[in-house]
Amino acid sequence: MRIGFNPRLTPINRKSFVEQLRLAIENARRLEFDVIEISLSFDAYRLGLSTVFGGSFLDVMNDAPCSFHLHLFHDTIGRSESSLTDPQKYPRSIALRRIVQVVEFFEHHHPIEMYVIHPGRRFAGIERHLRSFRESLTALDALFPGLPMAIENGHPEGVLADFDTLLAFLDDTPNTRFSFHTGLAFHSVGTDHSRFEDRVSYMRRFGENLAEIRWHNTAPGHRPSLPLHLDLEGGLDLAKIFRALGRNPGTVHLIETAGNDTGALARERRALHSAFLG
Repeated sequence: MRIGFNPRLTPINRKSFVEQLRLAIENARRLEFDVIEISLSFDAYRLGLSTVFGGSFLDVMNDAPCSFHLHLFHDTIGRSESSLTDPQKYPRSIALRRIVQVVEFFEHHHPIEMYVIHPGRRFAGIERHLRSFRESLTALDALFPGLPMAIENGHPEGVLADFDTLLAFLDDTPNTRFSFHTGLAFHSVGTDHSRFEDRVSYMRRFGENLAEIRWHNTAPGHRPSLPLHLDLEGGLDLAKIFRALGRNPGTVHLIETAGNDTGALARERRALHSAFLG
């Protein structure tokens, strides 16, 4: 089982950013994580990729004993930015250009094990958005054949937020790899355990393309991104999700509920291991 975490690095300044990365690498080494995921926001992108990630940051990445994922533009929804799912060609081309620049930068300086991308905000008919998304993915595949990339179901206002829409998209694009956020998917079906489990069972057919599970606990009346170790009334049955989806050795199990806190990461890792054994 390959396990990763997102330490939520914040580029306050170059020195702090590098020190946060060093701590993340030490946490990965001490707690036996295989993958560190770095998030790239629009604000960081606008500072310049070389400004944020250049110099000593790349040196530390290159010396790290673990792999890296890159979580791209997770703030697409909140900022109403152009996205890969925009039905209009021009804003979609801007979103594609951004991703091309990011991929070219990292593939030149430090190849990334996987890029996780977000669909944008839903503001038109869903089929128009999905058609645009397929065109964007086709364009990226033509530019970077074999690029390790996964789509996330994402924010409630996003194009793939609805669990049934995600499953239909995966049915229509069988080669698409995806990153599954457990808490958001549960809330998308109204925190109904029966509906959620039915859809997770259906998702099993796409197991070979399940690149990553983003593990979150949640329950009715709670936000969708809570730590795994919490005992919640009506919370997710993590062991049941694991039995349905988590046995593919190619799937990375990602924790993003603990940041870079060593103790919290240890608790979350133990909770995930218990789910694995359950």
